[in-house]
Amino acid sequence: MKFTPLFTAEMQMMTPPRHQPRGGGRIHSSFRYSADDVRCKDCTRYDSEHPCHLNECICLEERIEAGVVELTALVRECFSTRLIRPLQKRLRSELSRQPFCFFLSNVHKDRWMHWRSRYYHMSVRNMAALFLLTSDDELWRRVLWHFDGNGFDFSSIQLAGIHPEQYCVYQAAKAIANGSENITMEDLAFPELVSDRAFRLIIGALLLCRYGEIILNLEKNTQEEML
Repeated sequence: MKFTPLFTAEMQMMTPPRHQPRGGGRIHSSFRYSADDVRCKDCTRYDSEHPCHLNECICLEERIEAGVVELTALVRECFSTRLIRPLQKRLRSELSRQPFCFFLSNVHKDRWMHWRSRYYHMSVRNMAALFLLTSDDELWRRVLWHFDGNGFDFSSIQLAGIHPEQYCVYQAAKAIANGSENITMEDLAFPELVSDRAFRLIIGALLLCRYGEIILNLEKNTQEEML
């Protein structure tokens, strides 16, 4: 009876007794993947006699949601086969020195989470740019008044006297948010252009941009294992 005068009566007849009708909107599933749901032996590509031959796991996002992926291993899996050789070498060197972590400090984490929750509807690109720009006190003071839920007004930000590392992080944030090419993936291979700290921040921002906030669950797991 849809699109007819009898549609309302039909809906009432189909409603279960004592049922309270819900309002409109989207229905969000409460289902979440667990470790038992993403066991490698249940994969259609699984071969008990040989290791996985895929360049990237076809269930990677589900494994991230279940929290069974180690963060440093995820960085290797996502970037090691997609980067130019000098950048692959630098990534391996960085990961061998210390485990990968997203946030530089608790101050960085608290600042990002505060502004992320304030503008909860921001795009994933702006969320990743925010991650970069909140990593440094001085840089964030320059950006703060040129930012809202719609993004960043990079043309109004004053950069005079900024430290080279801060400038590198700023350009990476601008590239992620707006698609500018002031810094490229090839530039990340050179420590004289991108410091070790900036390099790790940019890798974290790229992961955040690709997988969203769910990736932060792996950060919690890494910290718990270190403790």
